[in-house]
Amino acid sequence: MDDDYLMKLVVTRLQSMPPNSSFSIGRFGDFTKEQLIREVMGGSNVGKAAIEMELNFLREMPKLSRKLSL
Repeated sequence: MDDDYLMKLVVTRLQSMPPNSSFSIGRFGDFTKEQLIREVMGGSNVGKAAIEMELNFLREMPKLSRKLSL
């Protein structure tokens, strides 16, 4: 997956969340949905961390799904 695709994936997922959502991005602090979208689109360190967190979440989903179906 290229960087542009990953950025669009994360932005699309963020846009689908309620407007009052907030996110804690490790040592970077807390961000509103709109702030985080700007960080991801701008390619900042915060945005890169958010993309990595989202990828980790997506990678873990099959494992979580299996656990829930037991």
